Amino acid sequence: METPSNKQKNRSIPALIRELFESIRIWFADLINLEEGLDREGTIIAIKNGKRMRGANAWLLICSILIASLGLDLNSPAVIIGAMLISPLMAPILGVGLAVGINDKDTLIIALRHFGIAILIALASSILYFALTPLGTITPEIQARTAPTLLDGLVAIFGGLAGIISTSRRDKSNALPGVAIATALMPPLCVTGFGVANGMWTIALNSFYLFFLNSFFIALTTFLIIRLLKFPMRSYMDQQEARRTRWLITLFSLLIVLPSGRILFEVLKERQRTAQIEEFIRTQFNTDVDPNPLTRCIDYTLIEADSSSQLVLQLVGQPIHEDSVQNYQKRLQSFPHLQDMQLNFLQSDQLELKTVRAMQSQMDNLDQIARKLEINNNIRSQQEMQIDMLQRKVDSLQLGFVPFPEVTREAKAVFPDLERIGFGRLQETDFESAASEVPIFLIKWKSGKRSWEITRDEERLREYLQVRSGLDTLSLVRY
Repeated sequence: METPSNKQKNRSIPALIRELFESIRIWFADLINLEEGLDREGTIIAIKNGKRMRGANAWLLICSILIASLGLDLNSPAVIIGAMLISPLMAPILGVGLAVGINDKDTLIIALRHFGIAILIALASSILYFALTPLGTITPEIQARTAPTLLDGLVAIFGGLAGIISTSRRDKSNALPGVAIATALMPPLCVTGFGVANGMWTIALNSFYLFFLNSFFIALTTFLIIRLLKFPMRSYMDQQEARRTRWLITLFSLLIVLPSGRILFEVLKERQRTAQIEEFIRTQFNTDVDPNPLTRCIDYTLIEADSSSQLVLQLVGQPIHEDSVQNYQKRLQSFPHLQDMQLNFLQSDQLELKTVRAMQSQMDNLDQIARKLEINNNIRSQQEMQIDMLQRKVDSLQLGFVPFPEVTREAKAVFPDLERIGFGRLQETDFESAASEVPIFLIKWKSGKRSWEITRDEERLREYLQVRSGLDTLSLVRY
């Protein structure tokens, strides 16, 4: 007769592997088991009692919305999180998911009614705040809630999951799940109030869609968990009605989700285009390719109109000639996401980029900005350019004209360690010939700069000043 130890020795390797996988399956099933500690009746009572938006809940909502609006206005994530700690928005949305899950139409009507009241209270509070605030500008925290995507929906899904799982326990703890749900709901609702108060309807619509998208995902997650945990149905529902309900939920889900998927695609496309624009600027006008570029790009903006997109670069240093513009345009179009974009340069004697941005924020029709840029780029006729060239030559020959304010401003942008710079004309003679004028630049570097760096930068500065000022010779004196 075989002993147990002999039986274990005689077991085959496949049998041992099957036992291992079975043990892992049992352990994992126990790990994710939601039945332990589940309180179905208590959950239904808690959600039904907590879904009404009146009395203390209404006052808590007003306070939390005003605190969240302050956080958005001040661009303070800490203040926004503080508002979420007291937000009572969780119960009405969980009530919607519960009512659909247990087929309770009366509860659904009450939950939707109080959810609508909560929206009205929140919008009225945030609109009033942003109508009275002395700030009221678009902060990064506000901007982050104006492009709803599927990734934002994931926050709502996991927030709703935390909310319904915590509420369904015997030892309930609603504070932290409430914060998770408020994360997805409160800031978008406050941004909607900001958009309405300032007449920015695109921001208002996008943020309210984000709020509605997140609310739907929270309610949907609640419905799925309620069905997974087999909560008791209030009334019998036959198979045909069950299938019809599933199809309606699926269709409604697609209608809600598809716009966010499209927005996500546009956001990813925009980020790829921004990355390629920055790579183009880095390789063509900064130090990646040429360690000592004579022309630098210090800023840029993108002007998008119905018919075209224009990339406008603010340059300092040696001007870009007309015959070089086409070469830069071809290099720009070598990037996959920039092929339909037109390139424009704003140089030292042209319209400043901040002026373009001011026009861009004040005009609704961006085509007007594009036309103004085209007018600005073509404002000089060939005759005016020739006159300007001749005038510069005359100034150079007679007075040694140097556009000192422009040259010094650009020199400071290219050489940030410059502390002071001066320009003058020195009378010089060798006592054998007549005295002559020599252009002289006096420069002072910031303290702490090493001698080899000063020697290197002074050579670069001399080349730059000769090219920019049009002088054949000049003296550079450090003091």
